Amino acid sequence: MDWNSVFWLIVILLALVLLNRWITAHVQGVGLLLTNNPSVAIWLYFFLFLPGIFLHELSHYVMALVLRVNVGNFSMGPRKKGKDLVLGSVQVSGVGPLRHSLVGIAPLLFGSLAVLIIGRFLHFDALGGEMVRGNLTAVLDILSASIAAPDFWLWLYLLFAIANAMMPSASDRVYWLPVILFFGAVIAVGVAMGFITTVPVSVQTVGANFLAFMASALGIAVVVDVFFVAFIFALEMALNVTTNRRVQY
Repeated sequence: MDWNSVFWLIVILLALVLLNRWITAHVQGVGLLLTNNPSVAIWLYFFLFLPGIFLHELSHYVMALVLRVNVGNFSMGPRKKGKDLVLGSVQVSGVGPLRHSLVGIAPLLFGSLAVLIIGRFLHFDALGGEMVRGNLTAVLDILSASIAAPDFWLWLYLLFAIANAMMPSASDRVYWLPVILFFGAVIAVGVAMGFITTVPVSVQTVGANFLAFMASALGIAVVVDVFFVAFIFALEMALNVTTNRRVQY
């Protein structure tokens, strides 16, 4: 296990979670400044991220079918569920903690795959590293090549929408901790009793490839979100001045 890769994957994931939360709040804030109507602002948010929301729910649906989970209604559209805002849902039944967790994590896996494919098409997979190294010339060269890609702005929008709708919701994560603790306990007992002595090379290879895949996909999502945070912030500041209103978060 490459713990250095695990550490950086966790750092990238936490950064993406924080960026997602900021974008979720401030995109709705921009909608509120534009319309002065909370309901309309929520619908604007829904339509802005519709491609990502659809992929999120479709991922649940496909994973449920693969795992032979009973699937009920597939619904799209914003609605209140207690204090939470639900943008879409797929009803599943007759499912235990493990399969529920796999269905729950599906949007992150499918979304990451979509982000990686689009990101590489736009050459964004190399952009993050050059930004970290502070190589401005390389960053500008990559951006120039990206903008020259066919339908760049459409792909950039899809990348943004998917990256900010692929995180599993609280209901998706409800069984994650018990499942992780169960398998952790099984592995710990296996190691203590001598049943598990070494990790097969094939398992190590699969694990390393998965970590690299997730780190690359989430890294692309973070890079895209950083650019959009700057744009959303500038737009919100301009609306604060023009409307003489300010949203309290």
